[in-house]
Amino acid sequence: MAALPLLLVLVLAAAAAAGIALVRHSPPSRETTVAAARRHASVSAATALVLAGTAAAGTLVVVNAFPGVLPTPGRNGVGVLLAVFAFGTAHTTVLLLGELTWPRPDGDVRRARLVRRGLLDAAPRWLLRLALAAFLVGSAVIVLGALLAGPDGRSFGMTSPDGRVGGAASPFAGLAYGGPAAVGLAVLAALTVGALRVVAQRPAVVTADDRHEAALRRASAHRVLRGAAATVLVVAGGLLAVSGNAVRSASSGLASTATANDVAAGTAAAVLPWVGGVLAALGLVGALAGIGVLAVRAPGVPADEPVPAVA
Repeated sequence: MAALPLLLVLVLAAAAAAGIALVRHSPPSRETTVAAARRHASVSAATALVLAGTAAAGTLVVVNAFPGVLPTPGRNGVGVLLAVFAFGTAHTTVLLLGELTWPRPDGDVRRARLVRRGLLDAAPRWLLRLALAAFLVGSAVIVLGALLAGPDGRSFGMTSPDGRVGGAASPFAGLAYGGPAAVGLAVLAALTVGALRVVAQRPAVVTADDRHEAALRRASAHRVLRGAAATVLVVAGGLLAVSGNAVRSASSGLASTATANDVAAGTAAAVLPWVGGVLAALGLVGALAGIGVLAVRAPGVPADEPVPAVA
């Protein structure tokens, strides 16, 4: 039963491949090549968003309809994590299939330019840096959470300097949450790299203006990276927010128990609630930033061309 969310994503991806293949057009001339490529890209992008949302909603439905899919402690939190990753995985998979079914022109091709393209050459630099930073922050939160969490893997606990008062709070990014998140990050990273490789290696669009070809390839890389970055930002931000709140809750009130001889311990107990609050705020900002990144439109064709930006 635990594989049901993944099976849902695979079924939706297969449906997307069939749909994209049906709407795929083979342009008969150079004049219609760019228009057909842009149409194909728009259909792929729209399909990716729709099926990604469906996968996320379907995952939540499965988790709630089949309580045995996930263990009871932390089931709701893990379900939300899986839903976010289902969104990112389905989104990236559909875009990958869209690139694999990129339209190829019919007829004689009289012009071709041999260009060696690297994996990240077409990727917008700011979005690439953001995606890498998000993956690194998410990995760091998972590792630190696993090290600092309590034995149950989902709470954070503290004990007063004199050992008489203790407190614990959850949820916290221990292994109960960090384990599924780590698997999701690994799967999403592999899909993202695979999609970027296909973007870099797909056949060039036959056009008299190489700027169109570069813009189309750059837009494809943008879509792949924005979906991955948005997913990881939401996951990392969510884990950081709940973990910071757990630290703040567990450490509040312990400072008053410190004795005069426990200055260092008392200072730490007094500072940790503020640290937890700052981490929670940063996590919330990161999750909201992830939603905003998903709304950033892909670059369009050269500015001097009267063609609107690609969705």
